[in-house]
Amino acid sequence: MNKWAIRFIAVGGFLAVGTELQAHHAVASAYDLNKEIVLQGTLVKLNFANPHSNLHLSVQNPDGTMTEWVLTTASTQVLTSKGFNKSSIKPGDVLKITALPARNGDPAGFIRKLELGDREFKLFNEQGDN
Repeated sequence: MNKWAIRFIAVGGFLAVGTELQAHHAVASAYDLNKEIVLQGTLVKLNFANPHSNLHLSVQNPDGTMTEWVLTTASTQVLTSKGFNKSSIKPGDVLKITALPARNGDPAGFIRKLELGDREFKLFNEQGDN
C-alpha cells in the first residue's frame, strides 16, 4: 500500500472516531449523564428524523396539570438497528420513558429506554452509538 493510501485511511479513522466523540459530547453538554428521570405519559407526536429523532410526551404533574416534554433520541439508523421504527409507537400510546434530564431544567431529556406495554427499546448508552 502506498504512503497516500495509508494517510487517507488514517485520516478517515480519526474522523470516524471524532464524529462519535462529538455526538457523545453534544449529549453530555445538554443532558445530565449522572441523573435519570422516569416519565409516564401519552405520546403526542413522534418526529422520526435525522440527525436525532424526538417525541413529545404529555405528562401529568402531581397537581393535575399537564406538561409536554420534548424527548430526544438517536438517529433513524441507530433506532432502526435497535428494532425501533416510525411505526413502533403512535400518538395516544401510553409510554414509560427513562431519560437523561436537560441540564437547564426544561421539560426535556435524552431517551435511554422507552417502554410500551411489554415492549422495551434501549435506545442510548454512553458508549456513543447515537
